[in-house]
Amino acid sequence: RGSGYRDFHPSRPFIYILLATCPNKPDVFCSESLGLTPIQRPEMFIIGAQPLCSQLSGLSQGQRKLCQLYQDHMTYIGDGAKTGIKECQYQFRQRRWNCSTVDNASVFGRVMQIGSRETAFTYAISAAGVVNAISRACREGELSTCGCSRAARPRDLPRDWLWGGCGDNVHYGYRFAREFVDAREREKNYPRGSTEHSRMLMNLHNNEAGRQAVYNLANVACKCHGVSGSCSLKTCWLQLADFRRVGEFLKEKYSSAAAMRIGRKGKLELEDKRFNTPTPEDLVYIDPSPDYCLRNETTGSMGTQGRYCNKTSEGMDGCELMCCGRGYDQFKTYKHERCHCKFHWCCYVKCKRCTSLVDQFVCK
Repeated sequence: RGSGYRDFHPSRPFIYILLATCPNKPDVFCSESLGLTPIQRPEMFIIGAQPLCSQLSGLSQGQRKLCQLYQDHMTYIGDGAKTGIKECQYQFRQRRWNCSTVDNASVFGRVMQIGSRETAFTYAISAAGVVNAISRACREGELSTCGCSRAARPRDLPRDWLWGGCGDNVHYGYRFAREFVDAREREKNYPRGSTEHSRMLMNLHNNEAGRQAVYNLANVACKCHGVSGSCSLKTCWLQLADFRRVGEFLKEKYSSAAAMRIGRKGKLELEDKRFNTPTPEDLVYIDPSPDYCLRNETTGSMGTQGRYCNKTSEGMDGCELMCCGRGYDQFKTYKHERCHCKFHWCCYVKCKRCTSLVDQFVCK
């Protein structure tokens, strides 16, 4: 748990409040705001839920109410946020900014105070993680207010294929993530056209882009039935895409993110009108990114000193770009890996362990 913040600031992502752990099986039912069954036992709302949710630092007023109503969701919200952070670190592992987390309540530190492309990506991937985790928890029967997906049968599904296997409830996951994640942004009333207002609009847009990625990448999965694998019958259901695919999709959106500014009508508009207006699936940003070359306490940049680089690469992981022209040190180290693998009937693979001496390069 971090120390948290009592008041919202638009530069602080919702992520930092999601990493605390809550009990998984409460006696609380759901909210009418999501179009679900209202609370059945209001005394549990007062006696059981309220003290527990009040212990979670960083919750906004709206999120605290949702916590009180949906305690069993909190663990999965935290899991989803962690999944998002892990994917962010994978996607940016070879770049100057590598989605590093720091030991404070905002997870990513002061770098989130800048409305940059990187901040846009973290909001999107974290919101996507929440949708992913809640949708899957519904399918697995872990939540009291949802179950398997009730998505309509796809029109292009062959008539003789059965529809209705227990699918991931991405529709519920999307709706709940929108209610919870966006609550922090929507409950504040910043002056229209202000810097804080533009950052709030940026955060909301990128939250939606993350949710859209999970929702739109979900696809139909099928399983064969029949004697000796004849596949005389198929059962199909809605299934979430692998989260790595979501990360890759959002990384592409990061690369093509649109630079925005606040317009006279209090809405975000393109800085360069020659480009296409961003869709809800696209990422947007309002501030240029730092170069992340040097450690800077003000911007939250961790710098690239001590980072490994690839001497032969001309990409962002290459020593020239990663080290920002400062040069690099070379040293030798032993590398251990599996080798000479053989398949043995039936059915396992046996490998040897090989050790080699390799060159490593580290930024000065």
